[in-house]
Amino acid sequence: MTTDRLRPAAAVLPTALCAAVLGLTSVLLPAAVPGSDQLAARWRLLAEQGWIMNGTGNPDPTVGPYLGQILAGYLQPTSPHFPGQPTFAEYSFQGLTTPEQFCPFVCLPGQPAMDFGTSLNTGVDLLNQAILPQLLGGDDVTVFGYSQSAAITTIAMNALIANAGTDGYPTLDQLGNLHVVLIGDPNNPIGGILDRFAFPGEQHLPFVNIPLSLGATPTEHIAADIYTGQYDGWANFPRDPTNLLAVINALIGILTVHPYYPDYSAEQLASAIDVGTIGDANFYMIPQNLPILQFMFNGGTAGQFFGDFFSPWARLAINWGYGNAGDPAVNGLHPIPAGEFINGSAYQQAFGVAGGPWAMTPTGELYDGSGVMGLFLRMDPLQMLAGVQNALIQSLVGPWADIAAAANGGVLTAEGISVISGITDVLQTITGYDLVNSIDQFLINGWSDLADAVGLGDLLGPDAVMSGVAIPGDGLLDLIGVGFSFVNLFGA
Repeated sequence: MTTDRLRPAAAVLPTALCAAVLGLTSVLLPAAVPGSDQLAARWRLLAEQGWIMNGTGNPDPTVGPYLGQILAGYLQPTSPHFPGQPTFAEYSFQGLTTPEQFCPFVCLPGQPAMDFGTSLNTGVDLLNQAILPQLLGGDDVTVFGYSQSAAITTIAMNALIANAGTDGYPTLDQLGNLHVVLIGDPNNPIGGILDRFAFPGEQHLPFVNIPLSLGATPTEHIAADIYTGQYDGWANFPRDPTNLLAVINALIGILTVHPYYPDYSAEQLASAIDVGTIGDANFYMIPQNLPILQFMFNGGTAGQFFGDFFSPWARLAINWGYGNAGDPAVNGLHPIPAGEFINGSAYQQAFGVAGGPWAMTPTGELYDGSGVMGLFLRMDPLQMLAGVQNALIQSLVGPWADIAAAANGGVLTAEGISVISGITDVLQTITGYDLVNSIDQFLINGWSDLADAVGLGDLLGPDAVMSGVAIPGDGLLDLIGVGFSFVNLFGA
């Protein structure tokens, strides 16, 4: 969303991150909305209706190309961009205007100034006015939110679930008719910064009225499709706040990834990775270069040469901050597309990169946050070793693949791909990568079989014990929360 490009660069500390992220949520201006009774009467007539909201600083989603971009990219593409992409061809979508303010940082001329909390609450009320009559009438409804409006949608979803079946609210069965599609979701349950920095009670960021207890986007009762650009600091923040490289990379991603979801080409969206499902929520990641190294990949062949040398190592260390061991045998290799805003190298386009900024279990499933807590090394150590071996291989092969591609107009030939694949296979044997993965798979299978045999697979199986980051950072975040609580006591 275009406003995110205006977001204050000063939001570089975790607390400021929370503030800015929350600032991404928005609301509709009361003065811009007709009488609620008239709106309700009109909305009751619409079945299979969809509502599209924009982000901070952009209250009206019908202004400019935004509405068409969202329909073509995420809701009603001519054909699905990737296998299994949820589409909504039968729906009639229209824009839902929201204030999208975050005063004093983003205020709209000619409109009443709203701080984030006020804007957010107003937005939730207006979204409810749009969808409650339809849900109570048994109609199908789809809501699209981007960044700030994704947080509005999240709050509305949590309230609908908490109040299901009470006066004025649909039942849980009726909520089965609601579907949400979110991009750049700051409440993303697998990486949103508002989920990472969530505190109990009514805490808020001091002085700017930004709530810090909004809750994650729910994964039960309401179907959701959540698209996230890798390393988008608002929607894909690391689990380990002590991994400073990962934190800095995510902060840069606020500027280089978050603003561009509507602008991605069909080819770039076709590269989206289905990383898994938790409950009723599907999660898709759009591959990206590391924001911290993107300048190299924008530097022609020479830049890509050095980018593909450093990137495997930096990516491995950064992904460890998300709970991903970086072993292609578990995660696979994911190509990074070319083009504006992403610009993968020839090697990345043809072969892909390992791992990603999401937590994986040792058996290759998306980690949902459950499992045994305690003083465990949360990632599989053999898979971490395999990740190191793979980083070595890719850092040796990738740069020379880019040189070979430069001699052919920037594209690897079929013969070149075959040669590089052969070299990679040899290096995987020489470095012990294949051996380490064989041993790991043998141990994982034996461990799983033993745990299942005694009926304790869910409690003591490998996915329960070795999932998540080595340093969760919960204690550090709790200290931050205590600090906010102390300041909030004095009315700040």
